[in-house]
Amino acid sequence: MALIKIEIISDAICPWCYIGYRNLQKAISLYQETSPGGSNDTIEVWWRPYFLDQEPPKESIFIQDRMLRRMDPKMVAAAQTRLKRVGADAGIRFRFGGYIGSFRLAHQLLHMAAREGSELQCWVSELLFHYQFEEEADISQLGTVIAVGVQAGLREWIASGAGIAEMEAEAKKARADGVTGVPHFVIGGKHHMEGAVDMSQLFQAFVAIIEGQ
Repeated sequence: MALIKIEIISDAICPWCYIGYRNLQKAISLYQETSPGGSNDTIEVWWRPYFLDQEPPKESIFIQDRMLRRMDPKMVAAAQTRLKRVGADAGIRFRFGGYIGSFRLAHQLLHMAAREGSELQCWVSELLFHYQFEEEADISQLGTVIAVGVQAGLREWIASGAGIAEMEAEAKKARADGVTGVPHFVIGGKHHMEGAVDMSQLFQAFVAIIEGQ
């Protein structure tokens, strides 16, 4: 029985991180169902913070307006169309009618969830993505993030500012280590893969790790 540790360096503002995680889930299922001994192996997935906005925005803005800061209207329409198409294949129903702001609170919650184990952290991460990109709920808002924390059983996580310094240090380390985009996968501490990579590529990385052991 082997342990495969996977780290996902991610920002909750990133829709491709949501897609990348769904691809990873499919790759894990395929590995455990088809690889010799795969069903007996343990795969842990841990989320690490990355700030696409190094300086957090002071207030939430309409998603469309944020995208227009970086692209012209035709490019925005094309990007949203592609995300909806690729997302649908991953079981995600992207909607872009919500607001988006700073995700420091979301990263703080994810850091606190990690203290309870990788499974809870993954559940919290997926719920945050779902709220932001499918329910059009602004997860930069304190009330929204607290609601997710309550569902996860993390009721005291924000009262004392717990985990903020450690979370910010992790985000700085990711950039210092050369991470320039997200999602960034680190599989078995050796294989680095950037972007919403295909399920088959992730699957092959699992196989390579086991063969290396």
